[in-house]
Parts: sequence; C-alpha cells; structure tokens
Amino acid sequence: MGQHLNRAKTHFGTDTRGMLEGGRYALLHTRSLEFDELRPYVPGDDVRDIDWKASARSGQVLIKRFVSEKHHKILLVADAGRNMSALAPSGEVKRDVAEHILGAFGLVTLGRADQIGLVYGDARGCVNIRQRRGETHIENMLHRFYAHTLTQPGHSDIGCQLDYVATHYRHSMLIVVVSDEPEVDGRLDDVVTRLRARHDVMWAMVSDMSAVDGDRDGYDVGSGRNVLSSAVLGPRVVAAYRRAEQARAHRLDEFLTTHAIPYTRVGASAEIRSRLVELTEMFARAG
Repeated sequence: MGQHLNRAKTHFGTDTRGMLEGGRYALLHTRSLEFDELRPYVPGDDVRDIDWKASARSGQVLIKRFVSEKHHKILLVADAGRNMSALAPSGEVKRDVAEHILGAFGLVTLGRADQIGLVYGDARGCVNIRQRRGETHIENMLHRFYAHTLTQPGHSDIGCQLDYVATHYRHSMLIVVVSDEPEVDGRLDDVVTRLRARHDVMWAMVSDMSAVDGDRDGYDVGSGRNVLSSAVLGPRVVAAYRRAEQARAHRLDEFLTTHAIPYTRVGASAEIRSRLVELTEMFARAG
C-alpha cells in the first residue's frame, strides 16, 4: 500500500468485516459462484435460475439460490479548506485526522470491491475524482486531498461541496461527509434536504481543540485573527463561550437527527476505529 493508506491502516486496522452493511445504497447486485440452496419458484424469479433436474425429481419448480455479493457506489465528500489546518483535541492537525478517516473508508471498500470516489475542496470550488476501485485509485485520492490542504487552501465551506454533489450526482449512492462541525443555517438545510431525497448520507466530523483551554493566545485559521487566552478573557467570558459552543453543538445534533443522518465526532486518530464502527452500526440499523 501507499503511504496514505498505510497511515490510515495504522489507526484503523485491516478487519473490515460487517462494515457498511445495510442501508438502501446498494446499486449493483452480482451473483457469486457459491451455491446456497434450492427453493420453490415464485413469480418474478429469473427463469435462468430454475434447476430443471431437481424440479423433475421433486414434482415442483425449484430455483437455485446463490450467495449474492453487493457492490456499492460510495462518494466521499471532504472539506479541504483552511479549517483542516486547525488542531483537533488530540493536538493533531485536523487534515491528518480527516485523511485517516477517508483512508479508513477506502480500506473498507477494498475488501468489498466497492466503487469509491471523492469530491473535495473549499469555498472556491470542488475537485471531483470519479468512482473507481483499487488501492492505486484510493491512494491517489488521498494524496490529492492532502496536497490541497497544504497548498494555500481557501476558506472552508462544506456546503459548496455538498451543493456540487446534489447538483451533479443523480444516481443513488452512499455519501460519506468528512468535515469539521459546520454551522447550521438555511443554506445547509436546503442542500442536505436535496441530498437526502436521493442518497444515503453519513457524517464524520473532526472536532476542534477548545479555543479557551490554554494559557497562551491562539490563532483562528479561518479568519486569521488571534484568539486571546482564557487567562486574559476571564472566567465569565470563558463560561459564556462554553455555553455558546454547547448550544451550537446541540443545534447541529438536532439538525442531523432531524435529517436522519448517522454522525460521529472524531477528536483523535486513535478514536477512528471505534467511532467508525459505531457510525456504520447506526447506519445499518437505520437501513
């Protein structure tokens, strides 16, 4: 594997059994060569599956059942803007955590022969990598995403990427969004409503390190402004900030729940496996 997939494997592992089952996003059903059982024919069955010898012996029309393999089309949608240059609670740069999440989903698809693509970008626009299969394809996606986050990215605006997908992707698929925690507004509500009308959606959000827990001044990567330390701001301002952050998180939770979108927050690469297992289990139950 390439360096990006190897880094993801370090945090996620290689056991992907049972992940991404359920939901309504299976697009292409192919039949494996593994025979399962015989059962009575019912109207609508493929006549090519009739076992004529077994039917003659039993006196009723029987068809062969095979173990079916479901190949899916999955689209990763990622924020590659300035917000990914901030720090996660673990102290890691958020672009690293996001890359490992994207890579983890890539690892899941390798064992299932799923098609996977990527739309990433910032407020200036989107890059669209069409869905394909294989390690080389996934490694290339991760490399291009990561390189974008390092080369003077624009302001983060995951709504821009979601609008692109809602406009240009018309066939049903599974959309996996990887971003920070977006602000809930009418524009985001509109684009998510459009997406959910056609696609299944899961959301993995990379959390921010608290802006007021340190003794030193901070820096807002989005606006370029300095952020005063908690010692300078004082306890009343810090308490008000924390209340506002809790209210913002609550609005986001309600928003995603109302739109029936399974979601998780990831604060460290070390959490990726447990968080994504929980996320895919929620998705399977919802399906």
